Amino acid sequence: MDLKLSSKVSNKKIKAKKIPRKNKKGFKSILSDIIYTNKKEAQEDDAVWSYLILFPFLIIAFAVLIRDLTNLQIVNGSVYLAQSEENQIAIKKEPAYRGAILDRNGKILAQNVSSMNVYISLDNYLDDSGEIDTETLRKTSDALQNLLKGNWKNKKSTEGEEVYSSIEEKVVEVYLENPYFTDILIATDIDDDTAINVKASLNELVGVYLDNGNKRYYPEKEIYAQLLGYTGEVTAEDLEKLDYVDSTDVVGRTGLEREYDKALIGQAGKTAYEVDAYGRAISEDKYTLNETVAGDNLYLSIDTDLQKQSYTTLEKAVGEYGATGGAIIVENVSNGELLSITSYPSYDNNLFVGGISIEDYNTLVSNDKNPLLNRAIAAQVPPGSVFKTIVAASALEAGALTRDTLYTSRNGYSFSNGALFQEYHNNSYGTLNLIDALSVSSNIYFCEVIRHWNMEALDYYLDRFGIGKYTNIDVPGEAPGRLPSPENKIALANSTSPWLDPVWYPEGDSCNSVIGQGITLVTPIQMANWTSAIANGGTLNTPHIGKYLENTEKKKEEIPYTPLLENVVSDKSLSVVREGMWSAVNGPRATIVLNNVPGVSIAAKTGTAEFGALNAKGIYEHTHAWVTTFFPYESPKYVVTVFLEDGGQSYNAVNVAREIITWMRDHSLL
Repeated sequence: MDLKLSSKVSNKKIKAKKIPRKNKKGFKSILSDIIYTNKKEAQEDDAVWSYLILFPFLIIAFAVLIRDLTNLQIVNGSVYLAQSEENQIAIKKEPAYRGAILDRNGKILAQNVSSMNVYISLDNYLDDSGEIDTETLRKTSDALQNLLKGNWKNKKSTEGEEVYSSIEEKVVEVYLENPYFTDILIATDIDDDTAINVKASLNELVGVYLDNGNKRYYPEKEIYAQLLGYTGEVTAEDLEKLDYVDSTDVVGRTGLEREYDKALIGQAGKTAYEVDAYGRAISEDKYTLNETVAGDNLYLSIDTDLQKQSYTTLEKAVGEYGATGGAIIVENVSNGELLSITSYPSYDNNLFVGGISIEDYNTLVSNDKNPLLNRAIAAQVPPGSVFKTIVAASALEAGALTRDTLYTSRNGYSFSNGALFQEYHNNSYGTLNLIDALSVSSNIYFCEVIRHWNMEALDYYLDRFGIGKYTNIDVPGEAPGRLPSPENKIALANSTSPWLDPVWYPEGDSCNSVIGQGITLVTPIQMANWTSAIANGGTLNTPHIGKYLENTEKKKEEIPYTPLLENVVSDKSLSVVREGMWSAVNGPRATIVLNNVPGVSIAAKTGTAEFGALNAKGIYEHTHAWVTTFFPYESPKYVVTVFLEDGGQSYNAVNVAREIITWMRDHSLL
């Protein structure tokens, strides 16, 4: 009767009693096969003809035998000898010590702490014929699972699915994927009571042993969880995809742990020991083939004190303004280094180390504020009026606009078909130039710009600023946002958004797009990055967190980054936008209260992005609050971008930015 395994090995059948370990034949076996094959072929001939050709057939059979013997011992003798010698030696890998992760000042953010791990050695299951006794394995599996309880049964993968349905399944699957390494990690970081119970039952648990190991620990927990991610045990899928891991390793599952996994994991050592024909150790002697080399330490550009302040400030703001969540990003405009990148709410990534319990996982995924979402890089939302900064830069570059182009903001403004379009809160600002329009954030001014231009031409420049594209930040899980193009609207209408008209309206759709509404979607990291390009004169950098790697010999290796695009638009065009952003804070028509941070000259642009359904009065009751800033204005060094999801008016985000910039000034980070 066959045993059919479930889960990932559901298509693989193994014998109920035994699994072949090796398929190696000695000389006698090969000789027997040859004789048997020739005999069988002879028996299939007609009996009469067999008698007539008996003597010639014997001569032919003898010739075949001589040929095979010659091939075995002379032609391929050296090859089979080498294989025979290799079969006498088993190689065991010793996992390397995983490199630490530290901030720019050397504060440890991810480290290894001691833990008790449980292993099964398959050598103990090999019978005299070199096969695995699955009946004993199943018995041990059931007993061990009962002892481990939560340390085994409820462990889940990153996606929340059980990695294996049973210990037996894990052992078999890992073995089938990698049959030369027979020590298989079953559970990590078991608690003291479990360890005592397992130790007391070792006589009944065939091949089970405990070993002191280490596990990942994240001292800052929620503050860094979205960036660092977490590690987990190797699965059969990992063994297939990753050429640098073994069955007893742990690997990065998400975040920086995943991005820099190969550097952090180090180089496993190899120990050789003598085995019999069935792979069983026959000597206590071991020989070191190569030493274990610890993984590199990863240093980040993040300043932990600023990261903590950002997280605390964001947490307070989300509660105060009734927001769902939010993000704060502090970026160096010259090279894309991130001093802080914060998402709230977050989670304790220590829960995932070694596998998260069903209870903890369900608590996280049932939270309607979605703490598993890294809003800084994956929240795709309309940017509101902050989008006007790159619309202005694009129109200036294309010659569709100058600094002194005048348009009039008035009540009763409408499209050619009579549809109304108005300023935020139905304000009226009169005749405006571009600097004025950025200062008061005029919707009508920018609607006039696109009505005298065209959306296809604008999309060319928006693409250059990175809208609808990945920034390639070194944290997995980034979302691309969406470019507000006619093609994208029609595609949405014909797929995921059937309520949209599959038509691009040159006035309505274009005017909504240039003020950061409509189908326009961006992420906070995209906004921070295009603001950096405005501030630095036109270089769209690759935002990044990894700074350098340091090996065990203290040799540093800088992590290289190249800009996404240089000269996005000319500095001449951007200088006008910078002036408009400065005027929005400091000019005669300023609307952003950020000029009360003494000693810091700040330029900024805000956005209140409407979303959701209209109420009975035709008003959006839900808005995202945005602000993006750069400073010092005279010689830009940093960008601070704040996003409050469903956080009300833009001035709520301004209050958060002011607190962060003030803190940076007071702690000499400017």
